[in-house]
Order: sequence, then structure tokens, then C-alpha cells
Amino acid sequence: MESYSIFCYNASDYIKEIAKVGTNSDIQLYHRKDENIIMTFIEPIKYPEKVSSLTDSIYPSDIAIIKVSSINKDLGEVIIALDLMGKTRGFIIADEEKQPVIKKIIGNTSLKDYKFFTGKPMELIDEIKAMDIPRNGDQNLTVIDHFFKVKGVGTVALGFVLSGSIAKHQKLVLSDLDREVEVRSIQMNDEDVDSAGAGSRVGLALKNIEPTDMERGMFLSDKPFEYAETIPGKVVPQTSLKLDLGDNFEIFVSDIMRFQRGKFENDHIILDKKIPVVKKTMVLSNNNMVPRIFGTINL
Repeated sequence: MESYSIFCYNASDYIKEIAKVGTNSDIQLYHRKDENIIMTFIEPIKYPEKVSSLTDSIYPSDIAIIKVSSINKDLGEVIIALDLMGKTRGFIIADEEKQPVIKKIIGNTSLKDYKFFTGKPMELIDEIKAMDIPRNGDQNLTVIDHFFKVKGVGTVALGFVLSGSIAKHQKLVLSDLDREVEVRSIQMNDEDVDSAGAGSRVGLALKNIEPTDMERGMFLSDKPFEYAETIPGKVVPQTSLKLDLGDNFEIFVSDIMRFQRGKFENDHIILDKKIPVVKKTMVLSNNNMVPRIFGTINL
């Protein structure tokens, strides 16, 4: 079973025609199943008020869809976020008269190869199916975004398999708590399955954990986690921005479905709380800047 996760900005009118509404919080999820392909569409419904709604929606996505109604600062911030998070596959829904301006804006970003699309919603499904998404099988890694208690089932966590796979009865390490949990059962698109591969949207019944102990951005893995609380190194601004950070500058690691506060001091980011190290580069933001998402740092 192939699975695609698709970030959507300003395209809810398209998505509602081709997918069913799913989980809703500060991010809205939609689902569609076509034969052996499951698609999960992720929309940041609390953006632009809440920048973490945007970054949390982008992080697990394989593909991006941007609908351009107007060229404004919010669109610019979305483009910067997609660029810094390295999302190289996507579609831009825009009138032909807007396309030359958009091409110039995205020319030096990760979005430079996005396809312009002017067709009908169902035609977009065919375009998505034609995309080739490489998968990483080095580590079994699943990120959790929602969790709750179900009577007769116990703790249920919803999330995305980012790499490798996850299997029924598998024992995994839950990040932050470093606790071993067992996968009692797995569902995909409301159907029970024995395993799920990279790209899958999953519902997991978990043993040995309570929802009150969990938070968005926790990970499940078959390997122990490493953590970072102090991040040394140079902050690299997005290519279109200039940056001058002073000591005690408030900074947020806005990646891996986290929005972790810290401060920049003596060429280090000192976080208020440790984060699991699951990728080499982290995206940074500050709520008082324009744009709020501004750069990266290497772990």
C-alpha cells in the first residue's frame, strides 16, 4: 500500500472535493483512498495566527500544494518555511498572469521545481499519483501528533511513519520519556493492518503509556534516542533574508512537530527543554520577526 502525505496551503476548496475530513485541531487532516494508494492532506487551519500550525503541517509531508490567491507576506512566509524544511516536490495552483512573478520568487528555493497546476481537483489526484517519492528505510521512525483514550482499547496515538516501518506487537522506544511501549494494533484509513511503511498515516493502540504523559512531536523508534539541549553553531538565514542575532535573542526550534523555546547566546542556542535528535538541520523562528521563520542551524 502506497501512502502520500500532502501539505496544503489555501487549497481547502480543492481538497474538500477530493478527500474526507479527518482529525481536527490546529491542523486539519483529510483522507482519500484510491485502490492501493492512501493520501493524507494536512492543512494549517490556525495559520497565520499560529506559526507552529504551519511548521507542524509541513514537517511530515512528502508533497506540497500551494494555492495562490494573492501574493502577500503570508505566502512569502509559507514559501520560506517550505524552502528551509527542504520540501522539493509540489504543485502551485495559480492563474497564468501570476505565474511569472511566482517563478521569480521561488527561483532560488527548494520550490523551484514545483509544477504549476490550473486543472480540476480530480486531475490533481492523477498528478500526485504520478510522483515518485523515495523512502528512507534506515531507521523505524514515527512521529506522533494526536493522542487520546478509547474505551475498550486504551491509549491511541495518531501519527506519520517517517521512515522504515511499524508493525503490530512491535516494542519501540517512546522519545522524551525513553520508555518502551508496545504496538497493540495498527489502523490505516480506519482499517486494521499488521504493518505500515514510510509515508503512512497511522492510528496506533499503545501499551504502557497514558495520553496524559504524551505530547505532540514525540517519536517512536526501534533505536534509542539522542537529545540536544544546547546547540552550538552558526545560524544560517534563509537566502532572501539578512540576520543579526544578539545575545539573549529569543528563538524557537520550529521543526519535528515541536515549537521549543530557547535563547541565542555566545554562538549557541540554549533550549528550555531537550529535543530528540532525529534530523541534522533544524528550522528556527521568532514570533516578533517578519517573517517569523527565518533560518536553520545544524545539529
